Amino acid sequence: MATKKVTIGATGDILLHKRVYEKARKKDGSFDFAPMFENVKHLFDKDHLIIVNQESIIGGEELGLSDFPNFNSPVEIGYQLKDMNVDIANIANNHVLDHGEKGILSSIENWEKIGIPYVGAYKSFEDQETLRIINKNGLRVCFLSYTKGLGGKKVPKGKEYLVNQHGVTKFAGHKDVAGVRRLIDQIRKRDLADVVVLSIHFGKEYQMKPTAYQLETASNLADAGADVIIGHHPHVVQPFDFLVNSKGETVFTAYSLGNFFSGQKGLYRQIGGYMTIDVEKEGNNRLLKIDNPTFNLTYVDSSDKKDYKMHLLKDIVDTQTSIKTDVGEFDAKEVYERMVNHTKMYLPNMEVK
Repeated sequence: MATKKVTIGATGDILLHKRVYEKARKKDGSFDFAPMFENVKHLFDKDHLIIVNQESIIGGEELGLSDFPNFNSPVEIGYQLKDMNVDIANIANNHVLDHGEKGILSSIENWEKIGIPYVGAYKSFEDQETLRIINKNGLRVCFLSYTKGLGGKKVPKGKEYLVNQHGVTKFAGHKDVAGVRRLIDQIRKRDLADVVVLSIHFGKEYQMKPTAYQLETASNLADAGADVIIGHHPHVVQPFDFLVNSKGETVFTAYSLGNFFSGQKGLYRQIGGYMTIDVEKEGNNRLLKIDNPTFNLTYVDSSDKKDYKMHLLKDIVDTQTSIKTDVGEFDAKEVYERMVNHTKMYLPNMEVK
């Protein structure tokens, strides 16, 4: 029987503070993020199926650029991601309503102009109910996305389609884990997809290990039928794991991919990475082979020059003995080894670079 295989690539949060996007501003007033990504762009292999977590909306200057606590980023970051082979943007998070309904709709309009599909926030009930399925190497991969919270903001009554809020707001008939299970069951029964990748915004900020809620929720989502679970929100990298659900299916879980590109300060808030996981299907066999997880550690420089340029963390170790932060200096080799061991805590044989 023929075997089909796809390598899924993913990053953590892209959250643009003013101090970051102003470094990308050119003399003509536009923005160029390419120099900031040049050291990590090669990770985004065109043969991968890539999803990124764009945590700040991209309403652009027409909406008024802003940062914490209500983010709105330049549209150019979207074009940069398009240039880096990104296939889909996850936009369900606690900042998606920072500029209300107008912000979401403006951002979606820009994603459509850029040509990158989005998931997790929508412009109508019809849009929300349209599954995001991408065919790659003969495998149909369905992307689902939910956020646990909205940063204290509320979805306008009657417009619950604006964002998939897990466990709180009823949307398209799937309000909670039971609803997610029904949705995935329908995807299987109607033979709409071979692989389900589920992004979820959950956990506690800056916690280096998953909370009891994350562990329980991931287990429930695995049992509901997700094949790959990708977590966001803590802004730091948490360990990866393989779960086995009650059907005996293996589910890969990244509890938190941390920050990928942001202006947050603090050693472990500046470390993120690019994750890949291989998914194979043999013939018509429903049981997938999910293996070969890898993680390339990255670092956003906000030290003396404060240029917010991205680097591979291993390159930092190769070129300098210490890492400077706002609270002091850290031994570069020790930081790298600590992060490698931390990421592999539940999977000792995982490849971390």
